[in-house]
Amino acid sequence: MDNLFDTEQMKKTMKKAQRCATWKTIIITFVVMVVTLFGGKIANDAITRFLQSHAQNTFYTLHQVKGANEFIGSIRNYPGILGGEMHYKTIKYIEGKVVLTGDDALGYGFLRNEELYEGAISHLTFGMSNSEQDLNSQRYNEFGQREMLFFYPFINYQKTKNDLALLPEIDDHKVMEVALSFDKGYSMQEALTKLPKEVNTTWLWVKDVNEADDHTGKIKQNGKVIDSYNVFRSEQDVYGFSLLNANGDVAENPAELFVQAISSGARQSSSLKDEYKRLEKEIGGEDGLSVNDLVIYGAVVTGNTKTLASLKNLDFIKASSIGVITDKY
Repeated sequence: MDNLFDTEQMKKTMKKAQRCATWKTIIITFVVMVVTLFGGKIANDAITRFLQSHAQNTFYTLHQVKGANEFIGSIRNYPGILGGEMHYKTIKYIEGKVVLTGDDALGYGFLRNEELYEGAISHLTFGMSNSEQDLNSQRYNEFGQREMLFFYPFINYQKTKNDLALLPEIDDHKVMEVALSFDKGYSMQEALTKLPKEVNTTWLWVKDVNEADDHTGKIKQNGKVIDSYNVFRSEQDVYGFSLLNANGDVAENPAELFVQAISSGARQSSSLKDEYKRLEKEIGGEDGLSVNDLVIYGAVVTGNTKTLASLKNLDFIKASSIGVITDKY
């Protein structure tokens, strides 16, 4: 009975109970935090891998159908929280030599899907051409490599490019790529047959527009059109397929792979889905897309000054535009 009224003992008992409750709360909180963090990391890693895989598939599909004579050389992934970044390099094969042409990054995730431009160059000689006025000066990429241009066969341009005339000014030990624009659309077999055997044909430009549409750009001032210009295409925004694979060897069934990539892109859930559907309809028509629907508007060839000289004065070549020039070795 004396212990029931022993306040000191009661205080000790209560403090002990409080300490036990506090430690119990701390341990439970710690365990919950560990489980939550561990489970959250597992969930985040799984979701990020899924988003990364989806973004990478979409990315590779795009580069199978777009960008003249260019490949993805390497990709480094930097996962984050529910997303991440892919840093990649682009390359070209010029007569068997690997040439670095780009170093860019792509952000992906639930709330982001954008290209990341690091150290953007604002000088007017860099970037893509989009006006006939741009033909007055050569454009270059970030590595100082020439931009190739493609000209539609059905447009009467005031001015085009004839870079084959520059061959005598280029060192005989250099090798290069040249974009050729044809005088009309050809089948794949016709295009390859017409090109000289001395040059290496590496890429074919595929028609992806309706010739009856308006292909003029508009220059506006205060909301009013004050001038217009004929549209041509930069090497970065033309559609077509490579005759080489990612290792630089001759590709097997490249036209079939091009068609499959467009059909796959039209069924993938991505921001480019509508563009793939447009390509499917524009190239293939209402009855679907097949290899037989491909119309070739131009090509990219590689060689040295001697072999490329065989292209001069060929009547089916409407324009020529030199791209990367590099040493043979």
